[in-house]
Amino acid sequence: MHIPMVSPKIPKGKWMKWAPPPFGILKLNTDGSSRNGMAAGGGIIRDYKGSALVAFSTFYGPGTNTFAEARAPLFGLMLCYRLGYSKVAVESEKKSFLIASVEVQSLGQPLI
Repeated sequence: MHIPMVSPKIPKGKWMKWAPPPFGILKLNTDGSSRNGMAAGGGIIRDYKGSALVAFSTFYGPGTNTFAEARAPLFGLMLCYRLGYSKVAVESEKKSFLIASVEVQSLGQPLI
C-alpha cells in the first residue's frame, strides 16, 4: 500500500503573558468550556507577586461555551466575596466578559 503521509494542520495557539495586578489588588483569571453540552469552569486568584491564593473548578451542568465563560468569572467573584477579598481585577479569555476592576462589595448578598 502506497498511502501518502500528510501532516495534520495544527492550529497555532495564542500566547498571553500574565500581568500582575497593582499592589493591594488581587487578580482573578477564569476560563470555561463545554463538551457534549455539559459546561464547566474554573479560575485562580493571585496577588501582585503572582502567588496563588485560591484556585477553583466547578461543574455547571447543561450549557454552552459562552455560558461557561460567563459563569466562571461570576463564580470567582462570589468566591472572592465570601473570602473577604474586596479589590479584585478580573481577567477572562473572552474579551466580551473582561471586567477591568471590580469592587466585590458592590455585589451585595453572596449568591453561593
